[in-house]
Amino acid sequence: MAKCERKSAACLDRIKKTLTEADSILLFPHIHMDGDALGSSVALCIALRQLGKNCSILVNEDIPEYLAFLDNGYCVRETAGTAHVSMAVDCGDASRVEDRKEAFYGAEKTLCIDHHLLHADFAEECYVDPDAAATGIPVFHLIRKLGAAITPEIADALYVAILTDTGSFRYSNADRTTHLLVAELYDYGLNHVPLCNAVYDNIPLSQLRLEAGALESMQLFADGKACIGHLTLEEIQKLGGTPDQTETVIDRLRSIQGVEVAVFLREKGVDTYKASFRSKSYADVGSIAHRLGGGGHRKAAGCTIAAPLEEAIRIVREAVLRELAQ
Repeated sequence: MAKCERKSAACLDRIKKTLTEADSILLFPHIHMDGDALGSSVALCIALRQLGKNCSILVNEDIPEYLAFLDNGYCVRETAGTAHVSMAVDCGDASRVEDRKEAFYGAEKTLCIDHHLLHADFAEECYVDPDAAATGIPVFHLIRKLGAAITPEIADALYVAILTDTGSFRYSNADRTTHLLVAELYDYGLNHVPLCNAVYDNIPLSQLRLEAGALESMQLFADGKACIGHLTLEEIQKLGGTPDQTETVIDRLRSIQGVEVAVFLREKGVDTYKASFRSKSYADVGSIAHRLGGGGHRKAAGCTIAAPLEEAIRIVREAVLRELAQ
């Protein structure tokens, strides 16, 4: 595999050349897709189709309800034949492609566009911009380099990518460059109000019940500077929700006064939990997740823990306490 090139213009040029020469392209957002992964993929898919490419987004899970409006026939669950190019979007390592690896590596060429600081080289060309607030930002530059027109639908998808990965522009990654790029999206027809309503103001009652259930399970520790909440699949079912509706739980935990590090454990299967980490100011949860086999950013990260619930809680508590003690 090629060594990933951080913000290398030459690498972006090579990716442009590969995409320009390809007829069929499959895009791979990361597993447990969020607004950045799907929004960036949709924007790039629209641009590539505009250029006459046979392009789709390969997924292996249901699209989260709050993001379903982005998919206007772009996502597929299976593909006929082998694509000329596979391109991972917002993926820091091959595990984020998960059980689509055969399709990903079955292509003639593999690419990746990402913004994670801890990035593993797993494609032939990896363009990584760790200074970008969201993968939507390098995707924006790639679309312009490809010569595709940025339509209102592309502008909307990129806005959702940036909006969600900056916590509605509340996180420290929402810097001057981020705001200037978003301002430019208005020139291409961005209408942010319906997008914000769709993402934040259309919450099913079952989702609120899940948040309440996670808060009920919450444990404070480290003198109130950290907390852990959890939900099992049985609890999610009893509360009338679905696993994808738990995505907002971690932000609710993070918002608690005095909490610096919040953790949410959501059961994925027997003795297997998805751990989501968030920090407010100084803690590096990306390092915590990385030590536990995952990854992400300094203030938002995640991993999978293969252990029964009580053991998973113990593992996470020890990792968080170690970080806070530094």
